[in-house]
Amino acid sequence: MIDATPDVIHAHELLEAGATSQSVALLRKAAGSGDATAIYTLALWHVYGDPVPRDFAAARTLFGQAGDAGHAQAARTYSVFVAIGAGGPSSWSKALTLLENTAKSDAVAAREIELISKMRLTENGMPQSVPTTEPLAKLPELFAVSSCFTSEECEHVIALSSPLMMPSVVVDSATGRQAPNPIRTSDGTVLGPIQQDLVIHALNLRIAASSGTSEAQGEPLTVLRYLPGQQYRLHHDCLPGEPNQRVSTFITYLNDSYTGGATHFPWAKIEHRGETGDAIMFRNVDQNGSVETHSQHAGLPVTSGEKWICTRWIRQRSFDPWGMRLR
Repeated sequence: MIDATPDVIHAHELLEAGATSQSVALLRKAAGSGDATAIYTLALWHVYGDPVPRDFAAARTLFGQAGDAGHAQAARTYSVFVAIGAGGPSSWSKALTLLENTAKSDAVAAREIELISKMRLTENGMPQSVPTTEPLAKLPELFAVSSCFTSEECEHVIALSSPLMMPSVVVDSATGRQAPNPIRTSDGTVLGPIQQDLVIHALNLRIAASSGTSEAQGEPLTVLRYLPGQQYRLHHDCLPGEPNQRVSTFITYLNDSYTGGATHFPWAKIEHRGETGDAIMFRNVDQNGSVETHSQHAGLPVTSGEKWICTRWIRQRSFDPWGMRLR
């Protein structure tokens, strides 16, 4: 990524000092002069709606302009916006062409293209076939998915997530807010539209196909790391009072070089540990849409090594990822 320029640094200093209008004016002036980092920063401001109005169409245009000006991260983000349809039409083929052009001078994009070239995808980025699924239990409805990700794809998810890890949080049932809780001792991050890349988007499409749902129903991919002694105690994935409920959970095991850490379903008397790239999926609600209490589960304590998983919670209807705190 291009280093921050003096104008961008000054704009941030003005913003922190409360001089918002001067900060925005300076950044816009720098962007207008072709400062690639200023253009990229202005795009991010339009994504988050602070300190300028949220405007995905403007952000998409600006990411493209910053990429044209030589900002590799902006170019990669622009390809994601095109793929997912943020701020404009969605097109996997156009997004892939954009990334291929970026890869000519950007090693990160080149690595993405290398991984994508090994995926058997349709022209829309969907998998040509889905992994094998095996039922594990009827109550809860629990399935094992064999070799959902390749080992290279798992390594990619871990590498992309590692610099972003923060202590995990849970949703407080009383306030609906996210907060740390002893029930969940791990580190995690969310690969939202800004953090993800085309590889992650293709994996999200594969998860959707494997679960028989639409990609739009899925929350952004959440990646979790458990160190020795860390765990996620018995819990349910449904959210209290949520009208667009988490109807299913899809968990992919990103490594298997650890001991302990099995996913425990006490009602079914199952402790499951997949190999690298394997996944499990289960229903969180019954046929009436009510909470399925039998789907309570726990991530048992890791006894040695590091456990890495990624989780995609699938909603009843389309989910808006921009409503989440994704920074």
